[in-house]
Amino acid sequence: MPDIRESPVRPADVFVAGSLAVDLSCDYIAVEGSSTSISPLSYTSNPARISQGLGGVGRNIATALHHVGARVQLCSATGDDGAGKAARDMLITQGLSLSKVIKKPSARTAQYVAVNDAQKDLVLAMADMTVMEECHYEVDTIWKASLEESRPKWLVIDANWDSYTLQKWIRHGKAVNTWIAFEPVSVVKSRRLFAIDPTAHFNLGVLPDHAVSLATPNKLELASMYAAARDVGLFDRDDWWQIVDAMGLSSSGSRDKLVSMVGADLVNEGVPQQSIQLLPFIPTILTKLGEKGVLMTQMLKPGDDRLTAPRHSKHILSRADVNHQTLGGVYMRLLPSAEKIPTADIVSVNGAGDTFLGIIVAGMAKAEPKPLVDLIKTAQQGSWMTLRSNEAVSPEISTLKDRL
Repeated sequence: MPDIRESPVRPADVFVAGSLAVDLSCDYIAVEGSSTSISPLSYTSNPARISQGLGGVGRNIATALHHVGARVQLCSATGDDGAGKAARDMLITQGLSLSKVIKKPSARTAQYVAVNDAQKDLVLAMADMTVMEECHYEVDTIWKASLEESRPKWLVIDANWDSYTLQKWIRHGKAVNTWIAFEPVSVVKSRRLFAIDPTAHFNLGVLPDHAVSLATPNKLELASMYAAARDVGLFDRDDWWQIVDAMGLSSSGSRDKLVSMVGADLVNEGVPQQSIQLLPFIPTILTKLGEKGVLMTQMLKPGDDRLTAPRHSKHILSRADVNHQTLGGVYMRLLPSAEKIPTADIVSVNGAGDTFLGIIVAGMAKAEPKPLVDLIKTAQQGSWMTLRSNEAVSPEISTLKDRL
């Protein structure tokens, strides 16, 4: 039986199910006067500045939620080792509860090593998340019971769990009628949402019986998610086709309209098209595009004000039949980055996306959430703060809480 360290149980509006890890960041130092590129060389040693801190996608998201005032509970696991003790102690220092962070005696605490180039952009990362793949028992006992007792408004799940555990988390979250957000983590792990595991007794339903309400991939993860869904035949299902058909998308001229809305480059890469095809399973997809901003693709319910408001007309991709009971239309909007951060000001890119999702969910968990577009703009600002911070999530984002 895993050990759970005694810690005060706090009421939570958001549960975060994801990794808690010790992070190592290796920033390449280009040799002055050398003709070498800004990237480290393969098959040899490179000069670097190496720093260690507390991270993990789940922990970062929970920290962002905590900084902006949300009541959050992290559900994760560590090993009974030195790294695990350090991680747990740091978590307490930062004000997060350990009540649902289990300690597995035979496991290694998760660790993540990022190798960045001289401009702090990720070149390669290695992640040992084995402990997250050894929690089949806990998800059906400890954490399931916690969900049933707390019934949080939102459950955020990262893809560091194996597909079985990930899908169990989603099934248990749906059973208590919580909204579910999915953070894909990486190109490889993003596919886990769509893996077919009969033992998990999980079916990825379509609107209005969808399980996942929100996903925040980057464009590479989006492409991987799309390919995974296609490979297991999800786009061949009748229920998927019925929703796509109801969207009211024109078979002629749709490319021109997409280009006018988001630009030719994204259309040529297939980004908006992939988002649209995944919408029946995930009705809100926020695709992170780095300096280009965020592509928001969202199913609108019948009666949504944006369907008739003139200021939103240029963002309405299509409208469903007025008699459709669950679908009003499709909203697509490119929200460009309002700020370009000089390379010299970027300290680390590792936690920016986690900060973004944490702020979004904190805003959506409010009793009266602000419009999603406004939350995205605030979350973008929070991401910029993290890019400039030595921390995986910048404590400075606490200044944004009044904007949520």
